[in-house]
Amino acid sequence: MRGILFVFLSLNLSFCADFITPKEYAKMLYENPRGISCKKCHGAKGDGQILGYYTHKDKKKAYEIPNIQNLSFERFKEALTKEQDVKSIMPTYSLTNDEIITLYNYIKQVSKEK
Repeated sequence: MRGILFVFLSLNLSFCADFITPKEYAKMLYENPRGISCKKCHGAKGDGQILGYYTHKDKKKAYEIPNIQNLSFERFKEALTKEQDVKSIMPTYSLTNDEIITLYNYIKQVSKEK
């Protein structure tokens, strides 16, 4: 009887070790959804940052990436699925609806963490 229990527990643990948690999956999506990281532009918690500087009419200006922590789900989804105009640097991702929901929830979660 102990032998059967040992084999069952061993098999159970070996199968469980291969899966990642929902939070780990969400973090992976945020850091590298399709080869282009959200984190690189929007920051570790989606709070935005300055991506670079440029000169326009002899004035130095910052190219700011927006904070995405407070977006509604509809606006968040639109930004990820809508074809961007020529001036936008936002890449187009081929994310499923479940992946978009996972990303949105991840950003909401990490924005609340200190």
